[in-house]
Amino acid sequence: MKQHLKLGLVLIAVLVLGFLYLRWGPKSWEVQITGATGDGRNVQYRIETVEAGTADTLIFRNEDAGFLPPYFKFDSARLQSIARRVSQECPQEAVDINGYGLRIPWLSMFPNAVSIDAPERCRKAPSS
Repeated sequence: MKQHLKLGLVLIAVLVLGFLYLRWGPKSWEVQITGATGDGRNVQYRIETVEAGTADTLIFRNEDAGFLPPYFKFDSARLQSIARRVSQECPQEAVDINGYGLRIPWLSMFPNAVSIDAPERCRKAPSS
């Protein structure tokens, strides 16, 4: 009986840890940024993308993570600015968006973007 209880507890612990990793574990997506919307106050920041080499759309939310999960992201406005510049300056360029989370449409759940790895020429402000 004790063995079954231990096995049950271990199984539950593994399932919980697996869910937490899927929910908050780091991920990276190779995408082309097609737009950046939201004002950060009334409307949540969103980064609209297309997965590189496909026609599959992937939308990221862009909000400060704070201390939980422990990504210490407090610069969503800066990241939104970078996403907007990349979408305007290099719309065909594939970039890596690093973040965490799952896309579950029926729960209106989006992955949260933490950083964007884009070429320097795409990140620079346009020269006049």
